[in-house]
Amino acid sequence: MNLLKLLVAAFVGLGCVATVGAQQWPNKPVRLIVAYPAGGGLDPVSRMLGQKLSEVWKVPVVVENKPGASGSMGAAYVAQAPADGHTILTSAIAEVAINQYTMQKLTYDPEKDLKPVTLMVRLPFVLVTHPSQPYSTAAELIEFARKNPGKVTYASSGLGTPQHLAGVLFEQLAGVKMSHVPYKGVVPSIQDLLGGHVDVGFAGLPTGLPHVQSGALKALGLSALTASPSAPQIAPLSNTKGLQGFELTQWFGVFVPKNTPDAVVQRIQQSFNDVLRLPEVKESLEKQGAQPSGMSTEEFNRFLASEREKFSKVVKTANIQ
Repeated sequence: MNLLKLLVAAFVGLGCVATVGAQQWPNKPVRLIVAYPAGGGLDPVSRMLGQKLSEVWKVPVVVENKPGASGSMGAAYVAQAPADGHTILTSAIAEVAINQYTMQKLTYDPEKDLKPVTLMVRLPFVLVTHPSQPYSTAAELIEFARKNPGKVTYASSGLGTPQHLAGVLFEQLAGVKMSHVPYKGVVPSIQDLLGGHVDVGFAGLPTGLPHVQSGALKALGLSALTASPSAPQIAPLSNTKGLQGFELTQWFGVFVPKNTPDAVVQRIQQSFNDVLRLPEVKESLEKQGAQPSGMSTEEFNRFLASEREKFSKVVKTANIQ
């Protein structure tokens, strides 16, 4: 009986410690780790939210860029950081849902070493091409690609990136064969699309839309199941015969080291959710074609599991290594 009382007291004590820890958090500057270079799609979103979070948490929030290996270096850094809630990964898809299927050696396990917190935003891709190309719709591209196997080239920001896998999924669903041209980043791939040196490519809507609006590129379709409020004129690719169900969007999430207390995780999730709901933040993101989220940790875990399953199937079917 005395042993039972001691165990109960121990559990209660642990709960009190966790509660006190959450109440005292944050008690020093918080670092948001971006695993990509400054200026990319994830970087400005992290900096905008970081500024608002600093006002909420009453401590400095510092954004640090730790690029390399498709986000793996930054993710590994956070996985090995103290699990006290003061080092947070704002991630893209690759480092948490793709790299484990395309890279032979990772210094961290995305599923075991990082704890999911919440989804920040979703950003659909737009399939674009140079105005000189003979196709102006996804259906016309499919018809051309079927008649010319391997002739159509498609750009991506690198092997195994979401842009690459979007192209692979397009090939798989449409039953066509195109030629992949990987670049070292989004910027050079867009430059060659603008120059007509590569035929088609998936670009994040915030990146591709200005070029579509200026007439420098043609939009063939959106990678989301529904049209974007910021670009209602671009139809979803899933509306095209042969591409039913096509959906592959970029998204940015929030992760912390695996042993971060749940109470701290809940506070971080709630803070991100609150900031994403601020009218000026919501308006700014939606104007760029991004969809703010802030979903619960439980929902994000389910979403992440489904995304990992989808990317795993795409990679295995295409034998991407």
